This record gives sequence, structure tokens and C-alpha cells, in this order.
Amino acid sequence: MIAVIDDSASQFKVAEGDTIEVDLRDAEVGSTLSFEKVTLIEGDSGVKVGTPYVDGAVVTGTVVSEKKGPKLITTNFRRRKDSKTRKGHRQKFLQVKIDKIQG
Repeated sequence: MIAVIDDSASQFKVAEGDTIEVDLRDAEVGSTLSFEKVTLIEGDSGVKVGTPYVDGAVVTGTVVSEKKGPKLITTNFRRRKDSKTRKGHRQKFLQVKIDKIQG
């Protein structure tokens, strides 16, 4: 069974057992998350497409870990002004393992 979920302005194509990386939120490692914004479900009974979401469809997953993404470096440079700045940033995210797709 395959589903397409919408979470914080991103869409993910998931199947049971997949691991996805979602934006950081208040959730403990080992707790369950439910994604109720399911836009498409494909299974044995065919394809269900929502307008915009499929009614009664829920995807649940377990939080595996909290991680940081790769380091991104930004540089601001002003020519002939002897001025430049360099900053780094690492975005935090949650790894979620998909347990069950209902719909």
C-alpha cells in the first residue's frame, strides 16, 4: 500500500516500513505521529484521490530519532567595502518510520 501525505508544505510518497525526514516538532523518540492530510492512497482496491484530502485516511509512524541536516554556509560580500560575513546553519529534523496506512 502506498500513500502520499502532506506535512508542513512538503509532500512525501510513503509505504509501510519507509523512513522519512519531517520538520522538527515537539515529539519524543519512540512516540507515534499521525498524518491526517493524505492526498492519495494506492492499494489492492485501487487508487483513491482526495479533493484535497482522502476522507478517513490516516498514516501513522514512530519517531526514530532527532537529527541535524548538513551544514549550509552563507556568505555576504560587499565589494570595495572591506566587509564580508560568513554564517553557518544546520536544520534539525525528525526521522519517522511509517508503521501503518489506513484508508
